[in-house]
Amino acid sequence: MILFFEPYFEVKPWAGDELNKIYDCPLNTGEAWIVSGYNKKSSIVKNGKYKGQTLRHLWSKHPELFGDYPDKEFPLLIKLISSKDNLSIQVHPNDDYAIQKHNSLGKFECWYILPETKAKEVTLGVNVKNAAELKDIIQKGIIEQFLIKKEIKSDDLVEIMPGRCHAIHGETFLLEIQEASNITYRLYDFDREPKRELHIEDSLNVIDYNNSKNFIHNFKEEDTFKNNHFNLYKLIVQGEIKYENKGFEIFYVVAGEGSIDGQYIKKGDAFLFTNTQDSFTMDGDLEIIAVIPKPKDKGRLKMRKVAFITGIVGQDGSYLAELLLSKDYEVHGLIQSKMQMSNPTVSQFVNNHEIFNKSFYLHIGDLTDSSNINRLLESIKPDEVYHLASQSHVDISFDMPEYTTQVNSVGTLRLLDAIKSSEIRTKIFNLSTPYLFSGDIYPQKENTVFDPKSPYAISKQFSHQMVKSYRENFNIFAVNGICYNHDSPRRADSFVSKKITNFVKQLKQGKNEVLKLGNLNSKREWGHAQDYAEAMWLALNQETSDDYIISTGQAYTIREFVTKAFAKIGIPLEWKGSGLNEQGIDARTKDVLVEVDPKLIRPNDAKVLVGDSAKFRKRTGWTPKYDLDSLLDSMLEDEAC
Repeated sequence: MILFFEPYFEVKPWAGDELNKIYDCPLNTGEAWIVSGYNKKSSIVKNGKYKGQTLRHLWSKHPELFGDYPDKEFPLLIKLISSKDNLSIQVHPNDDYAIQKHNSLGKFECWYILPETKAKEVTLGVNVKNAAELKDIIQKGIIEQFLIKKEIKSDDLVEIMPGRCHAIHGETFLLEIQEASNITYRLYDFDREPKRELHIEDSLNVIDYNNSKNFIHNFKEEDTFKNNHFNLYKLIVQGEIKYENKGFEIFYVVAGEGSIDGQYIKKGDAFLFTNTQDSFTMDGDLEIIAVIPKPKDKGRLKMRKVAFITGIVGQDGSYLAELLLSKDYEVHGLIQSKMQMSNPTVSQFVNNHEIFNKSFYLHIGDLTDSSNINRLLESIKPDEVYHLASQSHVDISFDMPEYTTQVNSVGTLRLLDAIKSSEIRTKIFNLSTPYLFSGDIYPQKENTVFDPKSPYAISKQFSHQMVKSYRENFNIFAVNGICYNHDSPRRADSFVSKKITNFVKQLKQGKNEVLKLGNLNSKREWGHAQDYAEAMWLALNQETSDDYIISTGQAYTIREFVTKAFAKIGIPLEWKGSGLNEQGIDARTKDVLVEVDPKLIRPNDAKVLVGDSAKFRKRTGWTPKYDLDSLLDSMLEDEAC
């Protein structure tokens, strides 16, 4: 398949007029981004079944067109530049500096000088020995005297390595091929008005001083220009030729006219061969620049993966953040207000100056605000989204069903739609719930029929089904993890497990009260949040996305949980009575320690929630490390974080 592109045009104050001779573009267009996958600056497909769609969209949603190329973003930016004035002096960082400062790769580019160029030279370097010397001449205002000029002519290929100061001069028309990176530092702008931001310190840190290597090649004599990022060569067509597709290749017509597979092409056309066709027929009198992108070398892929966690204030979010940071991720968390930064689950990261705003970041936002979610995703560009936030109290959902639905149902939809609209390759894990099941049939499996009973569970079913829908309809890597009950020392005090363990700790300290509970016969799993954090990460790091039961497979009643918790501090409980009259009594002193409170009994409470996680364990190798005894030990310790 051949994809022809409509360029994205940029108006520039220094623009020449060469682009207006080729395209129907605005006056003062200085750049034509002829092959671009940048957000809001993407090339648009002009032909075929994908007509009207952006290259960015295709890269994200149809990776098969590009041979399942591994890069998250389209790897190259190819543009035409027409200048009447000198451009600013710039420099690109190398990988090491860009990764450390921006969690991004550095940038390599090259310029193919087109015949319309009247300029005789470009700036390629600055004649100083070190950063101190360069800083001195900048302060004295004499940097222009030290800029190194190199002669150019038509068909030259100028290589711009990271660390090389460079600038295009006025009356230049060129084809620029660069890595798709936003990291460029402006060292000097000729005191132009209006003044633009300079990046002096960063420039001083990355310039490759005393490098005398020749960076200009006469491309008439070069068969193929090879580098670590792409191969570039000139294709001359005279008459008819059969062209064997190399898989994923980009073309720009420098001169002439002709056809490709019967489609007329001329100077200024840009097109791409997808991975879906073996060969093409070209005909005419054509001069074409061809570019074959290369996947990132493993040695370059030092960038941290980027994760975005909603619900980072909760137990799952904090354990997951710890896990991801230990795996060298850059972690971004969503909080509702600055006050949440003092929450112990989050403050441990905020107070760690080695990571806060370096590899761990917090953003204020809310799942009820679509525009905020869209902006955050576009800014963060996460590799992985862990959607843990919800109104997760079953009891509260009966009192606040509308709010529960807004957060759990529509909130998930907003997040999914933001991922779809962002057109970046992002995976999402949705924390689903066993309350999707009635508990009448157990153990529950992935194909067990849903029968939610509470507003909370119904809202989570909408969320679950919407994740599945976006996976199937929009080719998003989206996982529903039906995570069975799990707790930890970081569990909120309002949950029954924490209520019980807090009571036991107070009892050990001598407080003499009675623990009020609801249905003692409810049978649940009692896993540890740390195990489940690992499971979430494993779920997003498989070859394909799917829905999973994630569970320990071991369930205990509330009564059994209480009995074990009391036994941890040496109190043997015996149970007397039944129903609302049941009591837990200290077997030694006969004191009543536990009673049933009818106000805490949920209507239509699920009976037995225990899962069969065989599918997930087989796919991922996951095995929980905690059982109920070790969970209780951790929850009865003094410190939560």
